[in-house]
Amino acid sequence: RGLARPTQHAMSALSAQSARAAPRRAGASARPSRSRGTTRTAALSSAAVVPTPAKQGTVLEQLAGIQLRRALDGVEVDAASIIPATGRVVVPFLTQFADFDSWELAQRLVDDLPALDAAGVTVVAVGIGSVDAAKEFAARTNFPLDRLYADDTAASYAALGFAPGFGRSGGEFGWIGENLKFVNGYAKLLVMCAGIGSPGTLAAVFGGYLGSKYNQPVFKEGSNYDNPTIRKLMDASLGKGYQRPFELATLRLSNMVEILRDWEALAPADDELLVQRGGSLVFQDGAVAFRHDDSGILGFCPEERLVKKALSDDPAAAPDPIATIHEAAASRSAYVDDVFASIAALEKVKKAERRVVGAELNGQWRLVYTSGTKKVAANLNRAGFGGSYFPLPAVQSFDMENSRIRNGIYLGPIKFYFDGPFVWREKLSMLEFTFTRVSLALGPLGPWSVDIDDGKWDQVKAAEQTASEGQGMVEKKGGSKAKGAGSGKAGANPFFKFVHTDDKCIAARGRGGGLALWSREGAPDTDAQEQ
Repeated sequence: RGLARPTQHAMSALSAQSARAAPRRAGASARPSRSRGTTRTAALSSAAVVPTPAKQGTVLEQLAGIQLRRALDGVEVDAASIIPATGRVVVPFLTQFADFDSWELAQRLVDDLPALDAAGVTVVAVGIGSVDAAKEFAARTNFPLDRLYADDTAASYAALGFAPGFGRSGGEFGWIGENLKFVNGYAKLLVMCAGIGSPGTLAAVFGGYLGSKYNQPVFKEGSNYDNPTIRKLMDASLGKGYQRPFELATLRLSNMVEILRDWEALAPADDELLVQRGGSLVFQDGAVAFRHDDSGILGFCPEERLVKKALSDDPAAAPDPIATIHEAAASRSAYVDDVFASIAALEKVKKAERRVVGAELNGQWRLVYTSGTKKVAANLNRAGFGGSYFPLPAVQSFDMENSRIRNGIYLGPIKFYFDGPFVWREKLSMLEFTFTRVSLALGPLGPWSVDIDDGKWDQVKAAEQTASEGQGMVEKKGGSKAKGAGSGKAGANPFFKFVHTDDKCIAARGRGGGLALWSREGAPDTDAQEQ
């Protein structure tokens, strides 16, 4: 099946994973209820193509009869037997033991074990590979050997329907594995590292280099994965209290060096399993209360989210919509799937009970979250990948008194924005708009503005669509010249249909089908204020 060990080329490509982004923070935790939990499954982050489980029924029924090996002593056990029939249980199904995803999740969970143990939550983990690989993995990550099990064929992963990975039967581009037998697991892994058949990988890689002021530092004094030398250097040069640029990449680099130094001892014998993805489950009294399927490389369940679910009163409970969007708007710490679910839930509230006040739109709003266009959102939701926090400073201004809108991207001295009129359709909770001018400013220079007429509209359309991240396509109406907002049938122009407004944030669905959330920035700033 190809190479017996990684080539130098494969090793170099594996290092692409070393710059992965930190999982988003999930917020505070609560202690679990001892009562029987709800059995509803929340599938939150799955691969775009998920094979049908080999066995139907409950998770325990799917696992029954599959043999795992206890890492402590190599004894074979039934996979279903590692999950107690009563109480709260957390089971991360790690990827293979030489995978960076497995290393980081295990490293982070080690710090949470005391709190989970104190709350009576059982934690066991399964990884892909041999017993010897599991022992090496435990020694390197400090994950307790007596809580770890080895699945050398990934049979339990197939039974639970976890994503098989790029180029394997049932996965993205599965025809490759069926028709191009010479393409081995290392080649498939390289492709996934490039983001092909691995949703979210590239964005996460870049995020790992850039850092985030919304995330906590990676290196913390006393943590299982602390690097005191790097931590002190970054504290002195880049400041404290946030995830610094290259901080996460440094952790990945350290893990990469450790993994490649002992690759043959850690990697599975079958190189096809290098791309097999895993997932994380929380059980209550033997039934799944929460499930996360890895979407691809970097798609493992954030440790903070998994622990929060494990310690909550009801891991299956839907997030509180208002509290979630307020948390997202204030600190971007709410998990993105919860943000998507919350906005979607607010959209389903009866209009008479929905809080949408036109006057509250007046102001300047920074784009916090988007699920993209309708087409993209449909694909992502099917994969359970619920959109993302918008990385650029994109600001929308609504001047309700003058019925003017401004939509812009602001990168340091660069200001690129669109202005135009809008009409507020109260009964529909819809703000319908068009753009009539595009402007560019460079620091104190400019702005240079161009009126958008018939000859220039098509050229500007694509640029606006990119700037607004699918929040409403700009398109020409009717005659030879684009008409102003408010003319014609409702919804003929680009629009936002709002599902919630208050003094902290606003949420809407755009004409393109995407959901969006903005946080308040201040007073409106449109061309009306410049006159």
